[in-house]
Amino acid sequence: MATLVGFARVIALGACLVGVGAVHARGTEMFVCTGADGVRTYQNSDNGEGCVPLNLNPITVVPTPKPAMNKGGADIGVPRSARRSAANDGRTSADFNARDDRMKILQEELRLEESKLKSLQDEYKSGQPDRLGNERNYQKYLDRTSRLEKDIKLTSENIQILKSELIRLSE
Repeated sequence: MATLVGFARVIALGACLVGVGAVHARGTEMFVCTGADGVRTYQNSDNGEGCVPLNLNPITVVPTPKPAMNKGGADIGVPRSARRSAANDGRTSADFNARDDRMKILQEELRLEESKLKSLQDEYKSGQPDRLGNERNYQKYLDRTSRLEKDIKLTSENIQILKSELIRLSE
């Protein structure tokens, strides 16, 4: 009976690990979702209509080889210039081009988000937006004002995320 309980625990642990692996693998995909109002958002999950998977090339990490040492512990046969450029040995021009492509995409998205934020702030007018003709009911005006506040907050957060991604890619 004790082995049956132990076996059940091993099976449960294995199922949990497989579930975590599936969630981790699924969480690495990015989606660009465009709403009915034309607003782009970046998400880790596909929420249905208007979502397109973002094609990002995977980042490959290659460890640098350890230098050959003689009995005294000194490097043999490796010139100093090669030691300085060892960080670039594992990367090809395709890796650099992929990173540059990602940076161009992020810079374009940052430019779009900043222009969107500017237009939202112009419409919001520090909390006193102009009333539109169809807003005879004051509640409609308040609803639009709160929507503008939410959109400004979301766009500001998107800009911060894009800036941090650009910093991360440039390092």
